[in-house]
Amino acid sequence: PRRAVWLFATAVLWLVAVLALATHNAADPGFTTSGRHELATNAVGRLGAWASDLALFLLGYSVWWIPLIVARHWLSVLAGRLRGLHVQDDVAAAWPGSGAAIALRAAGVVRLLTASTALEGTRLYHAEPGRPGHEGGVVGWVVGPWSMKWLGFNGSGVFWIAHLVVGLAWALAFSWLRLAEQI
Repeated sequence: PRRAVWLFATAVLWLVAVLALATHNAADPGFTTSGRHELATNAVGRLGAWASDLALFLLGYSVWWIPLIVARHWLSVLAGRLRGLHVQDDVAAAWPGSGAAIALRAAGVVRLLTASTALEGTRLYHAEPGRPGHEGGVVGWVVGPWSMKWLGFNGSGVFWIAHLVVGLAWALAFSWLRLAEQI
């Protein structure tokens, strides 16, 4: 029963976060702006407007990796529960595997978000006026120009794409080799 409540509560929180991001409006009052609207038009209200504004400010559109990663791990926990696998504590249920596996997935999330924000910050100039801060958020604004300075435009692109590919596999707990063999 406790795990079922935990699964339900995390699903609701995930849905609220996705709604807040999906209905972000730059005219709402938020972290980076006082807004033009007195009342937030965000589907989650003022809290959603603030949270989505802060998330986009920090990570740019790369923030959308987080709901994908959370959904992937939530679904694996649900599948394990439906198969009758019981995990002793909810933290381990959220991140199945040993401590090393958890550390690898966390490192994958960091690697994926860093690479994605850097690529966004150095390659996607056209979308910048529509969101708070710079493309790639604060993270992309910091690491993107740094990598271009030291690796050049092409070198930084190759560097961050390689990190994105590895980070994606680590964060979503899959193997590119196994995927290629299945295809």
